[in-house]
Amino acid sequence: MLTWGGLRGGISVALALSLSPAMYRDEFVLITYIVVIFSILVQGMTIGKLAKKLKV
Repeated sequence: MLTWGGLRGGISVALALSLSPAMYRDEFVLITYIVVIFSILVQGMTIGKLAKKLKV
């Protein structure tokens, strides 16, 4: 339950922001934000079902 409701990409965003512009920083930041937002939506919509299944 704690893993499913975790940080949701905070470290990934920080790593993407730490890249230099020569390493396609903007593209990595965009892709990272898309993946993080997707995971928030998917995990957010399913955490209730997980809690019921685990009977928390």
